[in-house]
Amino acid sequence: MKKTIAAHAHAFEDKAARRTTILQAANTLFIGGQGSLPTPADIAVEAGLAKGTVYLYFRTKEEIFAALLLEGWSAVMEEGRSLFQATAGNRALKVATFLTALVAHLEKHPELLRLDALGYGVLERNMPQDVLIAHKAEYTARLEKTGSVIDSALRLPGGRGLELLMRTYALTRGLWQSYQEAEASHLPHVARGFTNPFARELREALTEYWRGALASPVGNGG
Repeated sequence: MKKTIAAHAHAFEDKAARRTTILQAANTLFIGGQGSLPTPADIAVEAGLAKGTVYLYFRTKEEIFAALLLEGWSAVMEEGRSLFQATAGNRALKVATFLTALVAHLEKHPELLRLDALGYGVLERNMPQDVLIAHKAEYTARLEKTGSVIDSALRLPGGRGLELLMRTYALTRGLWQSYQEAEASHLPHVARGFTNPFARELREALTEYWRGALASPVGNGG
């Protein structure tokens, strides 16, 4: 019996390691590419696996990158939970610590927002429906878990932390998209709308948002 359990555990670990290898290979190719998604065949070569092996884990390339996107944002949320739980001091300090770490993470992993921009228009439209539903459910569960930690750390009404997270995401994505468009426009009057590099602009915008949101009564402009 013990041998059977050990064998199953070993098989599970091997499967998880192979899945990780596939995702790491996909991420490497995406970072080095020009914005398009590499094929499962290319990913298999990068991972040192047979193409058929990749299809044992993912049915489409979009599913691969949706999983990669989920892992990317999950890392952000996990770090956020740890910081809110571990940071001592007042609310302002806890929020500042979280926002500094968030911006630093996005600076270190610029591919995350590039991949996120493909989320609805490319990834979700080409994923099997059952996989998409499971993907959204898992993402929502992790968001709610992080939001609950924020509620506790900042002594907020239940659900308020989730609202703050969702608006932080929307603001981050919108500002990043505007920044990309400004850089691509090659029009000085458009580019001048951003006086700071993206990371600094994002940090200031998020700081202003959280400061205002936490100072306002919920449901009254918060």
